[in-house]
Amino acid sequence: MLITFFRHATAEPQTLLLNDTERTLIKKGKEQAIRAAQFCRKNALLPAELYCSPILRAQQTAQIFQTNLPDCPPIQTVDWLSLDASIDLMQSELKKLAISGANDVWLVGHEPNISTLIADFLDASDDCILIKKASLTRIDADFTERPSGQLLWSIPSGLMR
Repeated sequence: MLITFFRHATAEPQTLLLNDTERTLIKKGKEQAIRAAQFCRKNALLPAELYCSPILRAQQTAQIFQTNLPDCPPIQTVDWLSLDASIDLMQSELKKLAISGANDVWLVGHEPNISTLIADFLDASDDCILIKKASLTRIDADFTERPSGQLLWSIPSGLMR
């Protein structure tokens, strides 16, 4: 199953006065989400299914992306992509999708979850992978035994021209 990870775009900085789940995208983040959609359109990259964390900055990223990418499927909000979700839970849910026949899923989520999940699929240490904001990373995942995968590509937002 192809899995494309889309880290949320740039949001307000974390402060003591603002709950982390309430941080919104800043202008740069909105531009990054539009750029990702334009890049995908230009390169014929279209999700078959689009799943998103319920956290506001991920929701905003997914919404801007979906709105600016013609024929993009509706956003499916899932708790298993939230900040406190375990890697085991995320892999379990992805395995269910693979068993159900899903073959191209896109996930809009957060760090460190995305990097940790990718590292686990690639059988790499957690500190080997760091996914930048608004980046797209695709792996070919295999769930026949222990979840594993092959990195196909990773594109940071700044190179999506």
